[in-house]
This record gives sequence, C-alpha cells and structure tokens, in this order.
Amino acid sequence: MSAAPYELILRHPDLLAADTLVLSAEPRVPGAFLQELRDRQATFHTWDWMTRCAVFRPDDDKVRFAVPDTAALAGFSRIVLVWPKSKVLALALIGLACEAGIPVFAIGANDAGGKSIGTACKNLTTAERLDSARHCSLWELTPLTSGNNDFNWIKLAKAFQYQHLKLLTLPGVFSHGSLDQGTALLLQHLPRLKGNLLDIGCGSGVIGLSQKHQNNQLHLTMVDTDAFALHSAALNCTRLGLDATLIASDGFSEVKGRFDTIVSNPPFHTGKETDYRFAEQLLSECAGHLKSHGSLWLVANRHLPYEEWAQRHFADVEMIDQGYGFKVIRASHPG
Repeated sequence: MSAAPYELILRHPDLLAADTLVLSAEPRVPGAFLQELRDRQATFHTWDWMTRCAVFRPDDDKVRFAVPDTAALAGFSRIVLVWPKSKVLALALIGLACEAGIPVFAIGANDAGGKSIGTACKNLTTAERLDSARHCSLWELTPLTSGNNDFNWIKLAKAFQYQHLKLLTLPGVFSHGSLDQGTALLLQHLPRLKGNLLDIGCGSGVIGLSQKHQNNQLHLTMVDTDAFALHSAALNCTRLGLDATLIASDGFSEVKGRFDTIVSNPPFHTGKETDYRFAEQLLSECAGHLKSHGSLWLVANRHLPYEEWAQRHFADVEMIDQGYGFKVIRASHPG
C-alpha cells in the first residue's frame, strides 16, 4: 500500500464532510489529506495503531482506534473505505456498512484488488467506478438491501484448535481460522515459561495463551498493532478464563518494563511488499525490554537473516530447529 489511495480521494474533496466516516488502515497519510480531513471535519476510524499515530492529534476528537462496529457508523451519511489488504476483512466491512444502509466509496490500489472491487461486492452492493488515477480505482457502492443493524463480528470469526485450546480469529487477523506452520514450529520448541512474558505481534494470542494455560502464575502481556488481533486475543482470554494485559502498540512504542521472555512470529510483509522494519525494530529494541537473564524466542522464514541481525544485540544466538520453510531462533544475554 501507499499514499496513492488518499491522493485519489483528494480529487473528490466533497466526499470528505462532517457526515463522512473514513475507514482506513494505511499509515502513509499525506499531509494534504490530513489537512482536508480536518478542514472538512470528517471522522477517521482505523484499526491499525500505526495509522492512528500518523493521523492523531491531541486536540482532535475525530480520530478513532477500535474494531469498527454498528455503533461506530451511527450518524454518518457515507463511508470512505481505503480497501484493506485482506479481502475477507474488506467484504466484512462492506457488509457492516450494508447492515447500516450506508453507501461506501471504496478506493483500492489496482494491483491489490482495486480494479475488481465492483465484482468482489456484487452480492452486497451495486457498483460504479467513479475514477481511476494514481494506479488506484474509486468505486461507489450502494447497498442492495439494508439490514437490521445487528452485525456481529463474532459471527465471522473462525476457530482453530491447538492442543486443548480452541481459539477464535476475526477477519483480517494473520492466519485467519488456522494455526500457521511457523507458529506451530515455535510452539513445539518453547519451554514452559515463568515470570513475565511478552507476546509481541500476538495475533489471536495462541503463543502467549498456550503458555498461560500451562502456568497460570505467568504474567502475560500481549501486544499488536491491529485492533482485530487484540479483540481476538481478548475474546480468547475470556473464553479460556485466562487473564492478560493487552496493549495496542507499534512494536515496543507503548510497552513499558522488562520481561523474562519475549516471544514473536514477526511479520515481514506490508501488503504485497516485503518489509523487515518490524523484525529489525524487534531485534534492536528487544534488549531494552528484557531482564539481564532474559531471552527472545522467535520464528522466521528460513531465508531471512535474523540470526545475523540478532547477533548485533545478543551475546548468544542459536537456531533451535528448522522445518516447513521456517526456523526457530533463541537469543539470550542482551547487551
């Protein structure tokens, strides 16, 4: 993704008004769009913490961070949706708007589904392409029918099983409805942990909650930039009767304190692009959040040079195992 969808919206400034709700998780927001957004008093709603930080201003009460729901749409006449990278999530958001009977103006990059938005939404809306520029397409989507405002994200959640634990994942969350092979490999090798555990980039919470299930005395903190992931993790805490601290954060940006163990399956894609920023940040900042005896456990695609990066910040770095195209790495003695 890029700033291009916002630049296309600026060709249609009348879409931004006090009764407009912008839904977006694209953090590369150009200054001209921010100014137009504020001048026209439109509301910006995101489920991505990085995007929230890019748009938020202390004196601005029109920026929201949460899983969007029916209540969040109340009072708006139109929705401007920057098409998310997950088609499942995109269609769920269109379904949410249809339940509320609100038309949607959807903008997407042509190489990330933007060209085919009309086709993707054919069972939910009529569709008219209004504009095409900056390698993006703008569509007007009108609900075929209005619902009863009873949209419920849990109805769209998918479950998966890990040992005795059944966990839910909401649309858009990594490995929606399944346990990915990388995380499975990491779980296979994690010892029974004690003390304070940080699960960073937690997704549905399977790594941290499986450890908490083994040791209820464990102090568990789970962090993610995605509100859908955090809501999934919160649902799983409730369902399993396990407690944890949940934090919306871009990496360590909102994390305080030190931990005995940090675990992660760090992402390395942003949309279609390879992006190592999160992994590099994790390895460079991790030492400052570990106790002196602490260790980092992570899983990565086998071709990525994480051991080399980790050796810049840890005295001991070991590849524990590899398989299915992944490798498990343990790094200890930070400093």
